[in-house]
Amino acid sequence: MRRLLPGRSGTVWYVLADCAAGTVEGFLRNAVPLLGVWFLVAWLAHTYRRPGWRSLLRNWIVAVPIGLLVRTLIVGSPKSGKILVFIAVGLAFTLLLLVLGRLLARLLSRAR
Repeated sequence: MRRLLPGRSGTVWYVLADCAAGTVEGFLRNAVPLLGVWFLVAWLAHTYRRPGWRSLLRNWIVAVPIGLLVRTLIVGSPKSGKILVFIAVGLAFTLLLLVLGRLLARLLSRAR
């Protein structure tokens, strides 16, 4: 059976460099538009002045669809009716991750 990484000591650094290159490109293409819109809406709506579930949900319902549309303009996909599915899935996953993140933040803040 062949090993995934040959026994040379420098191979791991090449693998890590390749991963970083893909991650940076993916981050710039996907996360930057979404995060940019997220924090712009948060600034305009004062989301973090009184962080709570209501402010989070207001920010989420406005910022995520706009951010995903901006990302779609940059990347050029998906097209036509598939954009609605893309936004629905994006809303569902971001809500799940936001709720988990907020719960974790609450646990960590209470632990201190």
